[in-house]
Amino acid sequence: MTEVAMHFNEDSFNRIFPFYFQLSSDLKIVNFGKSLAKICPDLKKETSFSAHFTVSRPQLENVCFATLLENNEQHILLKYEKTDLTLRGQFEIMDDTLLFVGSPWFTSMNEVINRDLTFEDFAHNDPLLDLLHVLNNAENTSKELKELLLTINRQRNQLKADQEELNRLSYVASANKNGVVFTKLDGTIFWCNDAYANLTGFDREQILGKTPLEVGRTSKTDKDEIMKMITAFNTGQSFEVELHHARKDGNAFWSRVKGQPIVNEEGVATQYFAILEDVSLKKRYDESLEIEKEKYRNIIANMNLGLLEVDLDDRVTMANQSFLDMSGFELDDLLGEEAAAKFLSPESIQLVKAKVNLRESGITDSFEVTAINKQKELKSWLVSGAANYDLQGNIIGSIGIHLDITEQKSQEEQLYLLSLIAEKNINAVIICDAQGHIEWANGSFLKMSGYTKEEIIGCRPGRLLQGPDSDLDAVKYLREQIKKGLPFNCEIINYSKNKEKYWVRIQGQALYDKEGTVIKYFAIEEDITSQKDLEAQKENLINDLAKTNKELEDYAQIVSHDLKSPLRSINSLITWIKEENENSFDEQTVKYFSLIEHKVEKMDHLIEGILTYSKIDKDETRNESVDTHAIVTSIIDIIHVPDHIKIKIIDTLPTIKADRFKIQQLFQNLIGNAVNYIDKEDGLVEIAAEELESSFVFSIKDNGIGMAKEIHSKIFETFKTFTNSKHSTGLGLSIVKKVIDFYKGEIWLESEEGKGTTFYVKLKK
Repeated sequence: MTEVAMHFNEDSFNRIFPFYFQLSSDLKIVNFGKSLAKICPDLKKETSFSAHFTVSRPQLENVCFATLLENNEQHILLKYEKTDLTLRGQFEIMDDTLLFVGSPWFTSMNEVINRDLTFEDFAHNDPLLDLLHVLNNAENTSKELKELLLTINRQRNQLKADQEELNRLSYVASANKNGVVFTKLDGTIFWCNDAYANLTGFDREQILGKTPLEVGRTSKTDKDEIMKMITAFNTGQSFEVELHHARKDGNAFWSRVKGQPIVNEEGVATQYFAILEDVSLKKRYDESLEIEKEKYRNIIANMNLGLLEVDLDDRVTMANQSFLDMSGFELDDLLGEEAAAKFLSPESIQLVKAKVNLRESGITDSFEVTAINKQKELKSWLVSGAANYDLQGNIIGSIGIHLDITEQKSQEEQLYLLSLIAEKNINAVIICDAQGHIEWANGSFLKMSGYTKEEIIGCRPGRLLQGPDSDLDAVKYLREQIKKGLPFNCEIINYSKNKEKYWVRIQGQALYDKEGTVIKYFAIEEDITSQKDLEAQKENLINDLAKTNKELEDYAQIVSHDLKSPLRSINSLITWIKEENENSFDEQTVKYFSLIEHKVEKMDHLIEGILTYSKIDKDETRNESVDTHAIVTSIIDIIHVPDHIKIKIIDTLPTIKADRFKIQQLFQNLIGNAVNYIDKEDGLVEIAAEELESSFVFSIKDNGIGMAKEIHSKIFETFKTFTNSKHSTGLGLSIVKKVIDFYKGEIWLESEEGKGTTFYVKLKK
């Protein structure tokens, strides 16, 4: 008979023996199954058998290839060291290797689930899964039986307890001094105790079969409370209401009714029971107590004093609104908080702790503390503390009345500081009573007046200090202001004790109390005698200066007239000579005469410029609306503008408040300069204005010869000229600068040699 040969590949071998592994002769793992890899995650090829497994059965003294080969037909248990997993199976010889085939030894399905194994990880012929299923089913059945037995025992015990509880409740309900009723879900009473019958005055037969409303409703019963009770019945909820309840004899009483549904195992309400309590006496007491509470609550809440109650641990139990306003906190911020730590400075905390012993002894006292409000501001509080007692006379804490004296303290400090300032003031200070009699004066007043304190007390300042040269209008003004209680401020001549005159500036006013009544007057007197002397000297100097200026102005007019007269004569003579000898003079002589005419013309311009410059800040200034656009347009028409030069006005120039003549002088000099110093074939002058918030900035831009930067700061000086132009007198820009200074404006320029110049003028609107 031919021997049957069997051949497996790795996949088919894995399906039959998923937990196999193969060992070489040196006990190195050369291969292992996929399912074995899942339960032995650190298993790797070419690693030692002994590094992963130990032989649990049979007991082998030396684990080697030979000993394992000797036991190849025995049942072997291997222990995986990493997780204490047990494998059971046997070794088989395969060529020159040993093959272990077997399966893990699990005792429950949980072990399979915990290792993430599925049915596909086991061989189809592996009986382990069937055994585990049987064990698992047995465990589940046993567990269900145990739970069922526990449930039966628990229900039996609960039933017994419920019966005992029912007996107790029945006894309690029957013996309860409050009325107890049981109703159906529609509110029909099917049981009541004797107390309910006694409270209402009805017999049981008159109660049973009726609803609580039919038994107890009166015309005064609150409808909202009734609706509250009906709603609870309809929704299976508990309720508590207070009702005006009827009695059989026609009288009524206040009752508190508490109702509770009785539910079955499914939580569904099947019945209701309610407890009826007569609270008439308590109601009257509560109403009386509430009236008293409200009265004292209003007193406490509205008084200006802060009230704070603390327990024996110094924790806040109550605070009125005034205290909350003082501290800046809300009531919820304070309740339960330690009062001293919440409000007081460290020094005041020590003081309050020292007062605790006094509270425990029932002693009341007052003291001052430094408090810190919610805004972290330091406050001064005056505290009057006393012990707080309960109804049995036991001390349960402290009550403190708090008065914020921060302002008073500040006023005291200010008054003290002011008294020091008044006493040390270099000016005289006096305080008078409401009738105007001197009560107090500082040392400066005594020194200034020459009187002693004893000599002035009780006197009126006016009668004491005023004399023949004291201005009567000032005296009348002082009397009227003081009489009306109004502030006063004036200058007057006073007389000292030895009848020496001195000037004083008096400032003062009345002082009022909280009701607006004048209680005192105070005045500060400053010795201004020296100042008056200086003012007199200044006035004399001003008069002298005005006279001198007038004389200089008249002199300038005379000089300009006397200088211009011969210049006009010289000019006329030159003209006549040239006309009479028109063909007799050679070219050089004509040139000389032209030079003479030019010098005469320049001298005339210079004299006119000097006169204009001297009159800029001397003339009466008219503050009128000046249309700068119209002025600039007229200047363009007046001055000589060569044909190769164009003057362009950008947009419309604004209207400003100024003197028309001065503004014309300003723009005429700037535009004339721009025209005179253009050396280009196509000359251009652009005039524009920019409006700012409170001023206008004018610009006069040309494309002329420009100026070097080093002379920018010097061009406004009088008689300074930096060009050889025949038109330059050295006064044009000086006149411009003087006009701008007169109007407190600004002028500056931007210029570059060969490219032109831009002047900027800033004037107020």
